[in-house]
Amino acid sequence: MKKILLFLVLIGGAALLWKLGRWESRLFLTPPDILGGPVRVKDENGDRLYYLTSQWEKRISSVGGSRYSSSSQRTTSWLFIDLWAVDAATAQPVFRKRIKKDKVNGDEAAMGVEQGVMWARLPEIAGIRLADGAIVVDSAKIEARNPSLKGLMPKPPGVGMFLTESMQPLKFEPDAGMIVRLDDARRVRIDPLTLEATPYVPVSDEKKREAAANKDGVEKAAARTKIESLSNGMEWRAMVRGVAMQRPDGDQDWLGLIADSELEEATSRRTIANQVNFTEPMRHRLYRARLKKIDEFLGPRWQFLDPAPLPESPEFLMGGLLTQDSPTWEQQSALWRKNPDSVFVLSRTRLGEEGRMQVTRIAGPAGRTVWSKELPLSAVSAWIPGERYALMLGSDPSAQHSPMAEEGENPSMQIISIDLETGELKSFNPDLHRDWPAEDLTQQKP
Repeated sequence: MKKILLFLVLIGGAALLWKLGRWESRLFLTPPDILGGPVRVKDENGDRLYYLTSQWEKRISSVGGSRYSSSSQRTTSWLFIDLWAVDAATAQPVFRKRIKKDKVNGDEAAMGVEQGVMWARLPEIAGIRLADGAIVVDSAKIEARNPSLKGLMPKPPGVGMFLTESMQPLKFEPDAGMIVRLDDARRVRIDPLTLEATPYVPVSDEKKREAAANKDGVEKAAARTKIESLSNGMEWRAMVRGVAMQRPDGDQDWLGLIADSELEEATSRRTIANQVNFTEPMRHRLYRARLKKIDEFLGPRWQFLDPAPLPESPEFLMGGLLTQDSPTWEQQSALWRKNPDSVFVLSRTRLGEEGRMQVTRIAGPAGRTVWSKELPLSAVSAWIPGERYALMLGSDPSAQHSPMAEEGENPSMQIISIDLETGELKSFNPDLHRDWPAEDLTQQKP
């Protein structure tokens, strides 16, 4: 009898070991989606691009090799919120910090940067220190610093609810920073370092202009950067038609792009639009002209005179001059660099799905090509220029996907660094590196 029991135990143990040996675990990661948009910060830590991403992790575990049997499978899903830092010169990640793990997807976005702290909705208020990814501000810390606010900090919306911009209780303004609408309808500004809450009083347009003209105001404004969402497609605001340069006689020299179909009208009407018309395909060349100031009854205006093509300028398909600053709805000037004096033209290599973006550095006075680089992008979703290195984000339909990718996924978002002096390109494909290592900060005590 004992021999029979021993035999049965051995058989059962062998069966268990065999079954455990056939235990399988498969990992799936979705592409890391950027929340809100990226922001560039140059400080003692270096020149870096920061952004938040959300990413789903799904682990499917099966026993005995029956991966298609639901009774033998177990699925575990997590949503990760990560802070990325990418070096501006190399386009390679400096770090990836995991700052939140959740089971549901909320109304989350990066909003702005102030004094080294990224303000975000997660979906509750959060201040994330860029240097190390630590959450240094939250509702509990704000209430502890400001007892009069206890119980009045806004709660995040319920699961599956996404508020419109006008309904959001959390807002970031470049002239003030993080503004919170309390549950009693008061609005307060939160200092990212002291956490002190002070009444928020909107700044008038006149005072904004005064602050811009004041050095201290400029420095304070520079310490705050509102995060703009990635363009859903092409960021047309990253391009302007031309750049004006002051002349000793009070007039201006103008350098910009004109298509043959636009030249006759510009000459006869003596005016040229600041923005290029991208509603129809055109080929452009660089022209030089003169802008003469004319005083009229309704006020002064600039007459467009004597346009002449730069003799060595190539043609550009749907070209525009890249802007000096990140895109805004305000009128912008073109990016200009010296040694040699140059502008930078963004254009397309061809129409259709096979077309890619191209950047060309053109030097005056003849329009000589200093360098020209085809980009691995079919569209530019973000343009973030710098003194030496410019950054672009955009989609590349031909980029390699992760082995975890499913059929029909959107084109991969790429991060491109352009050396404005040499034209050298560096790139990073976040989709291909869905499993880029992340330091988990979610278990660390504040």
